[in-house]
Amino acid sequence: MPTEVELKLSAAPGAFAAVRRHRALIEANAGRARSTSIVSRYYDTPTSELFERGVALRLRRRGASWLQTVKGSGDAAAGMHRRTEYEWPLLRPRLDPGKLAETPWATLFADTSARLAPVFTTEITRTERALKFADGTRATLSFDRGAVRAGRKRSPLCEIEIELVEGDARRLYDLALALCADIPLTLAHASKAERGYALARSRPARPVRAGKVALSLDVAAPHALAAIAIDCLAQIGGNAEVLRDGRDGEFLHQLRVGVRRMRSLLKLAAGAPGAAEAASLDSGLAALGEVFGPARDWDVFASGTLAAVAPHLHDKELRAFGRLRLRAARKRRLLRLEAQSEAGSQRFSCLLLALGRFCAGLELAAPDPAATVLARASLDRSERRLRKRGKRLRQADAAGRHRVRVAAKKLRYAAEFFAPLFRRAGANDYIDALSALQGTLGNLNDMAAAARLLDELMAPVRNDAELSHAAGIVRGWTASMSARELERLPKSWRQFAKTKRFWT
Repeated sequence: MPTEVELKLSAAPGAFAAVRRHRALIEANAGRARSTSIVSRYYDTPTSELFERGVALRLRRRGASWLQTVKGSGDAAAGMHRRTEYEWPLLRPRLDPGKLAETPWATLFADTSARLAPVFTTEITRTERALKFADGTRATLSFDRGAVRAGRKRSPLCEIEIELVEGDARRLYDLALALCADIPLTLAHASKAERGYALARSRPARPVRAGKVALSLDVAAPHALAAIAIDCLAQIGGNAEVLRDGRDGEFLHQLRVGVRRMRSLLKLAAGAPGAAEAASLDSGLAALGEVFGPARDWDVFASGTLAAVAPHLHDKELRAFGRLRLRAARKRRLLRLEAQSEAGSQRFSCLLLALGRFCAGLELAAPDPAATVLARASLDRSERRLRKRGKRLRQADAAGRHRVRVAAKKLRYAAEFFAPLFRRAGANDYIDALSALQGTLGNLNDMAAAARLLDELMAPVRNDAELSHAAGIVRGWTASMSARELERLPKSWRQFAKTKRFWT
């Protein structure tokens, strides 16, 4: 099927001039820039049946010409968007059902054609420039500036698109990396269609969670790693795009999960082509963790732990506890702002682009060894590590339990990554048992983190009996919760220990 491959960057209007003058763009320039006015009208049913199936349908006026376009679902990771695309020139601005019947969604269009109506419109001025790279790869760079409109609602649009015409997609990453190193650009995860639906239907953004990556049984290890890495990057980029706008902590949480999944995957890629590059990228992700990790810890403490304590207090304790919560909220807000700033930073954009380029290299790597070989070795190694650390779980302190938790998390990620390669029963049971163990250990870790953060919060406090009393209440509550989870821990471990492995 015809596939559109393009890398999308968001920019402030003033950045366009800097991009035009950038040496990397001048070196790849293969023609004069041309500007044109483009108006695109998107169609769907009142209940968004096309959108729910991952299909976008539009009529586009480009200058004096009309085009009908259908795009299918694809993936968006590290700014790179890949979607199935069908496009036809039209003589008049009216949907042509006959053309729609030629697509893989012919049945969907036949069922919905009578109810299709305009939903939103994009109006942009596009300036295009043809590019040619040293290896012969050809692409088109577009500056898009305009707006998305839905009724009286309007959202500004300012993007840079680098669309692959033919050749190696890594050249798009090379150009974007050169631009992002010098110019404040961010990666665009949402497409114009997704932005239009969000505006027209008032759809709230949803956190991007880990997906289930479909892997064929005979897939090669580098290609499997690439597919999984793209899902990790989609989770990181999708949540970062919303976090930059200051949304709630679940986006921060899912962003942090995506970073951890990506780090686990890079460890699995140690024997794949580009192992040295993988190690360097892992170091970059570890640096991100130093920003996102504390922000998430304080988010859990302020909005989770302290919120759970509040209903158990007497009226006379509420004033002091309110003061404590206010101090925690201030700390959380400060670290949240740092996380939001990091998610919009040039360092963050460049790291995601470098990760995307690494994935593109894996997709082009030789098909050897088989992914099942890598999967069995990785799962065996991860399980041995967890069982070794779990032998002394009953006697372990908080640091020891944390090490077991980390091992459980890495094994769970590997199990989720590779489960599609093994078509036998048991994978879900194994992952469920791991999740339950990880959940108990996670609750214990949250209580240990709460005690540490409480100490940090109270360190500057001197001679404040009221605040110290409130802190004491929290310490007592966390100790009680820890005792409860410690009672559950042996059962969680036994349940995991007796669960059969699904890969042997």
